[in-house]
Amino acid sequence: MGQRRKSVGTRESPAEQEMRDQEVLRANRELAAYFRGRRTEREARAALKIIKAFLRDRERRDPGSRPPLPGAEKRSKELPKPKAAKGGPEP
Repeated sequence: MGQRRKSVGTRESPAEQEMRDQEVLRANRELAAYFRGRRTEREARAALKIIKAFLRDRERRDPGSRPPLPGAEKRSKELPKPKAAKGGPEP
């Protein structure tokens, strides 16, 4: 079908990696919009293809050299820190 395959040993530049991360995040939003009834099935299928291609590429990499998932750093900064439990019962 005219698809290009990258060799497993090549690594993308940081700019290409950032662009691909943004594309995956956009596809994720598109897929979520489909489930809310705001996108068509055709748009959802296109978004799913992008996400699946990203996951296939990620699975081929060595687990130690895999970059973090797109949006993972952002989410970890947004989560509230757990509150410390106080030592004794309230009077």
